Amino acid sequence: MGTWRHITCKRTGPGFWGCLLLVAALLVPSAGRAWDLEPRFLSPAPVGMNFAIVAYSYSTGNVLLDKTLPIEGTEARLNAISLGYARSIDVFGLAGRISAAVPIARATWTGEVEGTDSSTTRRGFGDPMLIFAVDFVGAPALKGAAFAGYHRKTIAGASLRVVIPVGQYDSSKLFNLSTGRWIFSPRLGIVRYAGSFVLEAYVSGWFFTTNENFYGGNTLAQQPMMAFQVHATYRFPRGWWAAVSFGQSFGGKTEVNGVEKDNSQTNNRLGATLAAPITAAHSLKLLYSSGVSTRAGADFDTVVLAWQYRWGGR
Repeated sequence: MGTWRHITCKRTGPGFWGCLLLVAALLVPSAGRAWDLEPRFLSPAPVGMNFAIVAYSYSTGNVLLDKTLPIEGTEARLNAISLGYARSIDVFGLAGRISAAVPIARATWTGEVEGTDSSTTRRGFGDPMLIFAVDFVGAPALKGAAFAGYHRKTIAGASLRVVIPVGQYDSSKLFNLSTGRWIFSPRLGIVRYAGSFVLEAYVSGWFFTTNENFYGGNTLAQQPMMAFQVHATYRFPRGWWAAVSFGQSFGGKTEVNGVEKDNSQTNNRLGATLAAPITAAHSLKLLYSSGVSTRAGADFDTVVLAWQYRWGGR
């Protein structure tokens, strides 16, 4: 993702280790972290349909590419591009989906740690994310006319996201484009269709492996985080739709070299999404989200513009 930011690490507040926690892990924001409000996540598609996605996002606030780490006393601006692919599949007769996203990054940081100027620029790949999802209630695997004619009322489903730490990472550097650790996120959700309205609720967990090669050869560990989201979507004629969203995440206390930090998080966010078809195969989506209240976590505003091209599934 093309990213650019300014970060200030202060000697007051979280201090030196707070600054290290601030920059410990970096990944594409729109790939779907606990803070990313994502309506229509469980919406099924015809089996065999493919999706190519390019998303641009702009964030401002105390935000990092990895928003799971608590951040204090910082300001940042972030421009990002993420490239994604998804395919609708048949999972033993149920509607499923596999998808992947990868960040291509250019990041510039400006700040001081313990009085030392740590300004730097990084260019390269961040950590890719893989997602497997299946709708196990209310969405059989269908294609073509059968899919178009199926009347949906209630859908329940689950997904698993995996962040693979293969992006640019150097433990001798304070700033990196990779998280330096594996991240696993299971999610459960339910969707209710009511005329032109779609109501959704999701709960997810975020689990982190230990980064034993953190800056300077230190060890960074983080407790699991939990998150939930609710969305209300209205479907307009001609394929347009708009959604309002609310999300909350909590937990995620960190420790460095076995020393636990008092930085358990509670983050509340609001969001709005507008999606518009351009042609039968092309569509655009505009999303805005903002922090409502934050305790020891990422407080930021984000605007995302995504283009999608679809083919197959007939």
